Amino acid sequence: MFKKNFSGLLDSTLKQIESLNYTEQFLELFADFFSKTLPLSGLNLFFLNDKQTEFRPYFNQETANPGLAPVTWEANLVIYLKNSPATLVLKNETEARVKFLHKTNPDLFEKLKIDAVIPLFSLKKLFGFVVIEANPNTFKELDNIREFFRVLGNILIPLVVSERNQIESDRNYYRIYRMDRLALVGELAASAAHEIKNPLAGISTFIKYFMELEDFKKQDIAEELVVMRQSVQRIDEIVKSLLSFSRYKKKEIKKTSLASVIDASLQSIVLKIPTHISLVKKIDEDLVVETDREQFQQVLVNIVFNAIEAIGKKPGEIVIHAYVSGRDRLPSKELFNISIKDNGPGIDESFKEKLFQPFQTTKEEGTGLGLFTCYGLMKSLGGDIKINSGSWGTEVTLSLPYSFEEEEGEER
Repeated sequence: MFKKNFSGLLDSTLKQIESLNYTEQFLELFADFFSKTLPLSGLNLFFLNDKQTEFRPYFNQETANPGLAPVTWEANLVIYLKNSPATLVLKNETEARVKFLHKTNPDLFEKLKIDAVIPLFSLKKLFGFVVIEANPNTFKELDNIREFFRVLGNILIPLVVSERNQIESDRNYYRIYRMDRLALVGELAASAAHEIKNPLAGISTFIKYFMELEDFKKQDIAEELVVMRQSVQRIDEIVKSLLSFSRYKKKEIKKTSLASVIDASLQSIVLKIPTHISLVKKIDEDLVVETDREQFQQVLVNIVFNAIEAIGKKPGEIVIHAYVSGRDRLPSKELFNISIKDNGPGIDESFKEKLFQPFQTTKEEGTGLGLFTCYGLMKSLGGDIKINSGSWGTEVTLSLPYSFEEEEGEER
């Protein structure tokens, strides 16, 4: 009997969920997985979409997709399940009740063989329902099947909702990142004007001093020229930061080798890497992803510069490691990572919560937009950036999925 295998099936189901990168992937496998393991002829799932406006159908391979539209909250079947959360067995219902259920979704009952419907609740809210096609053993085991899905629903639904909330949080961050860009540029412009004012005043003072000199040679003003050059470089850095942050560039998504991105990034800054810092590259294999090479390279260069500045003048090491995580899961959900690890002093605990906030910096000459911009770029590329730091140093991990998926309303 199924009851004897109840705990075993629940355990194997949880292991199946844990083997996926995203719990919601389990919804895609749900129908086939349980059609093969439960005493029934067929099973289909309708689950509340991420906007919570309708119930999206998930079909098993044998049923395929018969062209059913999602079921809305106004459907009589949903209204019935909300008000009567027990399992709906159609053969036990009156003819009038069956007609009532058919009324708003006649195609649902015409295209699917429906013998029973099990609602899926969590915290008294309907998140979905399981449509069952029975075999001779189904009704004998129906109470056990219903109890199994009750337990599973209380586990699966919070996991799916939690992941959806996190995904929506990431999307909202990027939307805010884009929408607030011009407003932040205004704030940055005021900060930049203040920062530029000081070096400009110094340059102006030196020029006035030179004009008052009747006769001088280059060596007479060598020190002043060095200071002027440094001032110009400072202004250039501020302007570049402002332009980089304010400019939205259309993405050019192409298949890109992570090894070549690392090589190109290091080559572009090779003259700026101090001789007392050694670079170690660890590339497991030639990993290829779909991304915007230039934008991803911009993030990588920024992170390497941060590592160089963190190490400072002491001898140090930066290890750049490219690798794949999640290979034991669905191939389409593997994560391709580049880790940049330094042996600097680490990040102060009081500053860790501010890492990705704009205008937050520990550098005397920093604009506080570097990590904020990196975070926005990684999210826009469908990836993520994580930082782990301690007394041993700092490790920044840049992660990208193999395939780039466009945000709604975006163009490549």
